[in-house]
Amino acid sequence: MADIPALTQFSLSENEDGYLLQLEADDGAALTVSASPEQLDAIIDALVALLEDEDEDDDTPQSADPAI
Repeated sequence: MADIPALTQFSLSENEDGYLLQLEADDGAALTVSASPEQLDAIIDALVALLEDEDEDDDTPQSADPAI
């Protein structure tokens, strides 16, 4: 599998149909997509859920013994 470029910048702007989401990668690639308000809400919900999962993982006590 080819290396996946890292996200270096993003921007979000409003247009007449909803929103424009612009993503730029460290290899110079750029992508602009139009998103409806409902799609943007779904993206936000997914990011919040992902961050909440990370917070829960950080709060879970870890055992020094991986077998436990």
